[in-house]
This record gives sequence, structure tokens and C-alpha cells, in this order.
Amino acid sequence: MVSSQEIHSLLSLDRWQRQHNGLRVSFLIPAYRCSETLEHSVLSIRDYLKNQFHDEFEIIIIPNGPRVEESETYKIAAELARQFPEVKVVTHKGQRGKGFSLRTGFDQSHGKYVFFTDADLPYDLSFFSAAAQLLVDGVDFISGNRRLPQSHFTVPVYLLNLVYRRHCIGLIFNRVVRMLFPIKTSDTQAGIKAMSRRMAEVAFSRQICPGFLFDIEFFLCCAGSQFRSAEIPVRFFLHSEKSTVQLFRECVLAGIWLAKIFWRYKQGRYAVADQLCVPPEIEVYKSAHIRKELVELTSDKR
Repeated sequence: MVSSQEIHSLLSLDRWQRQHNGLRVSFLIPAYRCSETLEHSVLSIRDYLKNQFHDEFEIIIIPNGPRVEESETYKIAAELARQFPEVKVVTHKGQRGKGFSLRTGFDQSHGKYVFFTDADLPYDLSFFSAAAQLLVDGVDFISGNRRLPQSHFTVPVYLLNLVYRRHCIGLIFNRVVRMLFPIKTSDTQAGIKAMSRRMAEVAFSRQICPGFLFDIEFFLCCAGSQFRSAEIPVRFFLHSEKSTVQLFRECVLAGIWLAKIFWRYKQGRYAVADQLCVPPEIEVYKSAHIRKELVELTSDKR
């Protein structure tokens, strides 16, 4: 294993070159069978980023799946890239999964900060306003947390039973995660995150999980490299929910990948040699201007 000083020195030149191309934000959107929502989501994200970051951003759509270039999702992404110069399509043709798709998109990104969320846009984008200010203040990793008291859910009545069942499974899963790993957050799996480029470089370079449990690896890399982290509440809009069969399949996969990640954690794969993998305190309220962003984020106005 190499030391944290060696890692940061190896990445410093590349980081300097990327940060001096004028882009503040790279917004990654993994896209799998989302042709019905992709165009609306990308246009909403583009409008939001234009308002917040002017022209200092890029949007990277990462279509993935079998015969991806023949899919309707890819065709819509390509048309959006043709219309808007800040939109780029990076096709992921390897092993399918959200985690590996994001890594493929990150490899082609140039922003100082890296944002990502799901293609159906289930979270209010104002999360990124609060996250951006935390990044400016020196925090490296910001995650949404659906279980903070200030978080809000909008759920159709007909989905309440499935949502409650998934919520209970999520609580059990999170307890297992916190028993196995030095992770303090009550929600590792929220699909909305922001991070500094140096944090993203370390996390993606050590990631092995192609699917949804890559988030746990990110939290372990954050703790292992002693990056500052924070979590903030979210506004979550649920448009659909997975069936019981899908939930059972995910539970089986979760067990397999938890075992693999735990083995790597015990080998010290997520920590640098001169750092103990001890999680730093998770910051929620950092300063007065962050509190203002959080008040706006959790207000009833959209």
C-alpha cells in the first residue's frame, strides 16, 4: 500500500490540469432503459446547472446495457448531445451496473467537482446547491440521507405498502453495514452524491462492485483516506417501486457483495498505509450559509 502523501502527489498534476480547464462540475447520469424520462431529466439538470454554475459544467450521460447503441436510451442521449455542447455521451459496454457505469463516465470527465443522481431524477436538485457550498468549504464527500428528520418524501398512495416494506429492509441492511464497517451514516444507498475530484479519483480507483453497493466502497475510501464528509437531507419523489421478486434478488446480491467488500476491507484495500480506517465525524450543519441552503432544500416549495 502507498501512503496518503504519495497518492495525493501522484494525482496532483492530473488534478491541476483538469481544474484549469474552466469546468467546475461534472454531472454524471447513468442511463439504463430510461428513454421515457431521460430527456426531461437532462433538460431539468441543464437548466439547474446553468442557473447555478453558468457555463462551468458538463453533463455526461452514460448509456449501458446489452446492445446499448441500438437502444432508445442511447438515441435520445445522442440527440441531446447534438443539441447541447455541454452534454456528452459516454457509452459503457462492459459489465452492466450503475457503479461501473459511473466509473466509465468519470474517466471521461473534467470537472473539479463530481455530482451524480439517477436518470429518473427522484431527488430535488437543490441538494447540489448545499453540496457545492460544502465542497467550497473543504468537504470532500457529500451524501444525501433520506433518514434525516428534515428529509421529505412524496409517495403515491398505491405504493405505500411496497415503500414501507423496502424501508424496513433498508433499516436492517444499514444496521448490518454499520456492524461490519466503520460507517456511521444511516443511509449509504441514497442515489444522490457530490464529491471533490480527489475523493472521486481515490474511490473509483478502488471500486470493484459494478452494481448498487459501490456506495459502501465510497464511504470506506472516504474514511480510509481521512477525507471530510457530510450528509444533508433530501426531497425524494418516488415514481415507481420494485416488486417483491426484485427486492429478493437484490437481497441475495447484497449478501454476496457485502462479503466481497468486507474481505477487501479486512485486507486494507480501502485505506492508505499511514491512516487507520476510522470514520471522520459526519457533518450535517456546517455554517450559517449552509443552514440557509438546507432550509430552502427542506421547505415545501419546489
